[in-house]
Amino acid sequence: MPRAPLPGARDLRRGRNAAAADMRPLVVVRGKDSAEAERLAGEVARVAWSASGVGACHYVVLDGASTFEGLTPELGVTVVQPDPYGHGGEVLAHAPSTTRGTQLARSITRGVKAFSAEAREHDDHVREARRRGITWETETPVTDTHAKGRRGRRRDR
Repeated sequence: MPRAPLPGARDLRRGRNAAAADMRPLVVVRGKDSAEAERLAGEVARVAWSASGVGACHYVVLDGASTFEGLTPELGVTVVQPDPYGHGGEVLAHAPSTTRGTQLARSITRGVKAFSAEAREHDDHVREARRRGITWETETPVTDTHAKGRRGRRRDR
């Protein structure tokens, strides 16, 4: 039976943001080219779809060089603890691109075990982000005229 592809974010920025929001580690799969990235993603998918792996992490697959706000993942598989706002991260574990099978699974497991997240109150989290000047622009415009804090509100007639 064919294995489902690795569920991944479109890019490193989105991956870190989603992992931070969900308080999950981010597994960055980076190959020197698309063929190597695809091969590594297939190896990581075995761990991701295992009984203990489902829902444990967020994933992003990169080919070539990629840097976002101080995080430059090496070639291979890197488990990252994103900061609470998805703006930064700490490497928890890394496996070179030559690592496979059980050794790769152990490396990912080591990173997941090293991950820690503190529960946070939504309003306090948003307030602190505003204080730091951190913003997020959605790709899909907010069209709900009744949404709390909606930008570009219509003026009452």
